Amino acid sequence: MKRNPFSVRRVILIFLFCLVSNSIMAQKINLDTLDLDQLNLYKHKAVAMRKAGRILITSGFGIFIASNIVGYTLVHRSSDDPSDEPFGRGFTAGAYILIIGNGVALASTVVGIPLLIIGGKRINKIAIALKTFNIVPENSLALGLGITLRF
Repeated sequence: MKRNPFSVRRVILIFLFCLVSNSIMAQKINLDTLDLDQLNLYKHKAVAMRKAGRILITSGFGIFIASNIVGYTLVHRSSDDPSDEPFGRGFTAGAYILIIGNGVALASTVVGIPLLIIGGKRINKIAIALKTFNIVPENSLALGLGITLRF
């Protein structure tokens, strides 16, 4: 058997190595170099990332529960007709719903967990960086306390 040096498998493998090596480079952002507007924008993105993670995790659990209810209902549906096959259309449809629904739920949860964790960590780091921009108000005796006495 003659080997083709330009087989499709090799070309795709080389393409994937080139693509992955260029796209995985992490973007490190030094929070000390950002100004107030950039920090607020970065915080807004981190909050959106955390919200997306929460939504994906919650929807993953919801899809899991819904697919299990519908799938098990179809799988264990009893038929009064004795001529029906033991593994009929209801069993097949229920099995497909279980497999696809649980796969989507697992994928949603697996993607949501890192988004939630990374977003939360970024929010904490940004909160610490934003403390440097806190300006002490004039005539303030107790820093951090917003108490005003008026007579």
